[in-house]
Amino acid sequence: METKQTARYHGINGYKKNGCRCEKCQAAYDSYNMKRRKYPELAPKIDAEPLIAFIIENDGKIPGGLSQQFERWRKSGVDLFVADSHCVKRGYHPFEVFGDAWWDIPPVEA
Repeated sequence: METKQTARYHGINGYKKNGCRCEKCQAAYDSYNMKRRKYPELAPKIDAEPLIAFIIENDGKIPGGLSQQFERWRKSGVDLFVADSHCVKRGYHPFEVFGDAWWDIPPVEA
């Protein structure tokens, strides 16, 4: 009795449906994710310590997921758009949190 062998497709379909992690499938998935980002180019990063201190001071109770995010920010800095989002969500302009360092960031086209 012959067994039917399914064809393995490579690309985004192979990555998502078949679990293939070859170079071609991984590249297709990375490309797919870049298209889904609101800001596809890498945004500049800024030192996260002022933002972390600001969030701790204003929120009081820090959920576990955010404390893990703090550790990642400390290692590599915080994305410009993420920093802006956290400041605005709490009713402040990022300049009020970062001071002159906010204006030293190179401009990014949205």
